[in-house]
Amino acid sequence: MNNILPQSPENKPINSNSILKAALALVILIAFCLAYMLFESKETMANQEEVINAKVMELANTRIKLDSITFQLDQQIAEVNQLGGDIGELQRAKAALEQDKVELTKNYSLEIATIKENFNEKIKGYETILRSKEAELVKLREENEQLSSENSNLKSEKMGLSRSVDEIRARSAEVASQNRVLKEKVTKAAALRVESLKVIGVTYNGKEFEDDRYKARKLEKIKLSVQLVKNELTEKGKKTVFIRILDPDGSTLFDTDMGSGTISMNGQDIGFTIRREINFDNENLHYDFIYHRGIPFRPGNYAIEMYAEGFKIGAGGFEVK
Repeated sequence: MNNILPQSPENKPINSNSILKAALALVILIAFCLAYMLFESKETMANQEEVINAKVMELANTRIKLDSITFQLDQQIAEVNQLGGDIGELQRAKAALEQDKVELTKNYSLEIATIKENFNEKIKGYETILRSKEAELVKLREENEQLSSENSNLKSEKMGLSRSVDEIRARSAEVASQNRVLKEKVTKAAALRVESLKVIGVTYNGKEFEDDRYKARKLEKIKLSVQLVKNELTEKGKKTVFIRILDPDGSTLFDTDMGSGTISMNGQDIGFTIRREINFDNENLHYDFIYHRGIPFRPGNYAIEMYAEGFKIGAGGFEVK
């Protein structure tokens, strides 16, 4: 007969504690995994946004080129038809071009390199057709001049065709206007933007300090510590940044000896306090700008505005007591 030993009462708490610890460890592991997945998701979304912005710009540039070729084809078709030439090849080229425009809108998911490879060769082909037809147009113009002197009836036909050309030009002007709007949107998306702007006071002995309010008797200079936004659409290279500091009365601090001047914004000339050149490489995005007033700052609230490449890129302010 087997001897069955009764379970010791001391064993039950030990087993319960072990299960509780294991469950707690599992919960902690799951929370860590969820946090890691959330971080990876945010990183992926940021990378996707950069790729989308670059792809939008490439698609816009390609569309502008295709619209430009359409405009030139329309002009050649109208003129060749007016001069009595064969417009069959030009019409086929235009039909293919319109299909390429449709394909461009469908190929949004393609990589940028694939878009360039697919459409650059097509664009070169259309440009070759335009050049070859231009030589034919020269000959047609000469022949038409001879025929015009022999047949006066062509004048009435030319008047009707002229109206067609005017209509085409009107449509082409509308397309050109739409392209300008699209180009402006692309330019705005590529503009510099300020992510953060800190105002740091500098005393007469060169000591820097950051405060919500600065004492006028201590404040000799201000340092603007600026962090720009990383933007793959922005062209790298030298950029001119204009800084406008407005006093408590709303007037621009202006001193030509310190480099003050005026810039045109939205068709209006405005004054700026200082301007600085920066070398934008889309990597080192922190810049410091020093403004030496020369005379004591008046008490009150000061506003700061920053401009670059025709756009307002940031703003801030500080108070002097």
